[in-house]
Amino acid sequence: MPLYPILDSAHLHGHALPDVLSSALDGGATWIQIRHKAPFDRAFVSTLEQCARLKPDLILNDRADYAALLGFGLHLGQSDLPPTEARRIIGPHALLGFSTHSQAQLDAAAHLPVDYLAIGPIYPTTSKANPDPTVGPGPFHSPHPLVAIGGITLANAVPVLTNGARFVAVISALWQPPYTLKSFRENIERWRTLLNSQKASGSSTPP
Repeated sequence: MPLYPILDSAHLHGHALPDVLSSALDGGATWIQIRHKAPFDRAFVSTLEQCARLKPDLILNDRADYAALLGFGLHLGQSDLPPTEARRIIGPHALLGFSTHSQAQLDAAAHLPVDYLAIGPIYPTTSKANPDPTVGPGPFHSPHPLVAIGGITLANAVPVLTNGARFVAVISALWQPPYTLKSFRENIERWRTLLNSQKASGSSTPP
């Protein structure tokens, strides 16, 4: 499925992370990333352990050490640990992704030991305090599968999928009033319907 939900621990609208994860799984999500920019204290590590019992192959943002500890995949930014070093920590089989913000960075990452590259922000986004400049919907080219991220909504997702992206990463667009777990799951299902219809038409073919 081309949908790649990102569960940001700072934007869960009062819900517990394991409950949000469970709703995402109920909605049919497969690739799921957990983003946590606060300290990894004992309480949060315990929360991650609960999440691991629900879905062992989660993707963790930034932290190669905890990804290795919990058996998760890992997603890295340009200022994080280099992917080559991270691969040594998480092992050869864990899923590894890397953020890029231009075609030049995509080209520079072509030979890295990653499973996918993220490109963005595609459109203006409020999910990061200091986002990189927007890059637009493409086209983009890479030997790696591409995940488009940043400001993508149901209304503007299709051009992204027709310009090289295989997956769409979504954060805030999954949360709409009344911000319940039910509405979150229903939004996951709406995204699945849209993206799977594009996949069926040949616009997007996940690896």
